Amino acid sequence: MMKKIFLLCSITVFVISCQRKSTLTDEQVEKYTKHGKEIAQSSFKALSSQLKQVMQAGGVKNAASYCNVAALPLTDSLSNKYNAVIKRTSLKLRNPKNAPDSLEAKMLAMYLIMSRMRNPVMVPKILEKNAQEVQFYAPIMIKSETCLKCHGIIDDTMQREDYGVIAELYPNDAAIGYKLGDFRGMWSITLKK
Repeated sequence: MMKKIFLLCSITVFVISCQRKSTLTDEQVEKYTKHGKEIAQSSFKALSSQLKQVMQAGGVKNAASYCNVAALPLTDSLSNKYNAVIKRTSLKLRNPKNAPDSLEAKMLAMYLIMSRMRNPVMVPKILEKNAQEVQFYAPIMIKSETCLKCHGIIDDTMQREDYGVIAELYPNDAAIGYKLGDFRGMWSITLKK
């Protein structure tokens, strides 16, 4: 309990301190939010359309193998396309290369706390990172039953055999146990000013 109170206080201080230092106008925040959303939606479409194709061709085995090899290179190519740094991260990682940095960990914790509220408002946030960059954060929610085939509950929404394939590719996987509507992680997109 004490740990949760400390975490909540830390997040509150973090959010307040970030707001004090920002020099962004409301118009700039709106512009960066819109741009970040466009990049996140485009990236999600690119990743999910490829994933859907490989899933249809060979189920979770193909999908897990595809993600293991192609997800990060695809995100990197989209980063080049948009002149941004695009990342998906979570508190429950599958790929350790997606581990959150300290700011991302605080935002993830904040989103997780908000997701547990009665009527959560899960919206994108903008943080002025430095004089040249702005950080866009947006929550990723489990919105499809298809997601649960790889991130669900074993022997419920996820086949044990399928998880065996995932565990071979990701021995330290923690990205399971989700239900529809759960908070999964977030987009973290660094935008140039």
